[in-house]
Amino acid sequence: MKDITVEEKGCAKINLALHVTGVKEDGYHVLDSIVVFTDIFDCLSFKKNRKNMLTVTGEFSESLNVKKNSILQALNLFKNELTDHFSISLEKNLPLGAGLGGGSADAAAVIRFITNYCRYPMPSPKSISKIGADVPVCVSSIASRVEGIGEIVRPIDISGIDLWIVLVNPRIFVPTNSVFEQVIEKHNEPLEPMAHFSNSDQFIDYLKRQRNDLQAIATNKWPEIKEVLYTIEKTRDVLLSRMSGSGSTCFGLYRTQDIAKRAVSYLNQKSNKWWVKFSKVN
Repeated sequence: MKDITVEEKGCAKINLALHVTGVKEDGYHVLDSIVVFTDIFDCLSFKKNRKNMLTVTGEFSESLNVKKNSILQALNLFKNELTDHFSISLEKNLPLGAGLGGGSADAAAVIRFITNYCRYPMPSPKSISKIGADVPVCVSSIASRVEGIGEIVRPIDISGIDLWIVLVNPRIFVPTNSVFEQVIEKHNEPLEPMAHFSNSDQFIDYLKRQRNDLQAIATNKWPEIKEVLYTIEKTRDVLLSRMSGSGSTCFGLYRTQDIAKRAVSYLNQKSNKWWVKFSKVN
């Protein structure tokens, strides 16, 4: 691939449910979560170069630390084996501190590129999860149940599900640590046992019985998130609204693309400052 440019997507992940089920001796929280992906993504381009270089463009590029980020951490996983160097261009379309796993998705894109195109072995899930809890599931970027500190990833079959998602971010940065450090009850019930979801109604009914254990903390600390959730709940024909991850992005689930588009129009009317996107649930 000497003169070839290879592109990888860093797709936004959504925690449809997130239960805090324990805490490890090192302070990391143990989670049980349902994660899906969207067609909203950062775009990474790779080309061989004399040395590793990272350039960043896109709506949220100014917020990114080019010298210290997940992309360089992912490259570092291969430092003892990788002999090639690359020029990496990142189009940063996903907001930071948003509960969308943007940095993790970018790191996962690097890992996929090096293992798929450079033929290097995949690092262990444990070493990958040290970059970030969402990185292992972002490597596969398929609907999954994620447990532990992110290193246990089990794909779930959502082929019978046909749903659209609207994402709304109030353009505030929420540091993950600042949310987790306020978790008081650390030993909550895990997700209910999961059967095969043969249709969207079954899936929605299941999700409604689950929760996001970080949502109350984030909405109490950042009223903007509470306002976003309240507004999503007012959209017509919304099936479920919730916060993703530790925030600050919230989502609404809808049956069709047209209903989702109508929700986007309503949300944009309520605030022209919010970041609002929609996608098929993958």
